[in-house]
Amino acid sequence: MKKYLTGKIVSTKAAQTAVVEVVSWKTHRVFKKRYRTNKRYLVHNPEDKFQEGQEVIIGSTRPLSKLKHFQIESLSQDFNSKKVEK
Repeated sequence: MKKYLTGKIVSTKAAQTAVVEVVSWKTHRVFKKRYRTNKRYLVHNPEDKFQEGQEVIIGSTRPLSKLKHFQIESLSQDFNSKKVEK
């Protein structure tokens, strides 16, 4: 089963690779306060189609290198419109 995450592209300096930062909110077990966590993923960016600052949907894939296990699926607006069409 494929795992999908939404994030923002932070860097595209490496060849065919982008760094995507995914922001999630968690709740503290004892104090029940919500706090923000960030995680950066190295993502396959074929043909360097996507640029810094864009909101994208990333999907899990087979390991492409030591640290790359995700691939950019689409821009986040495109993904929402495809869901509606189905």
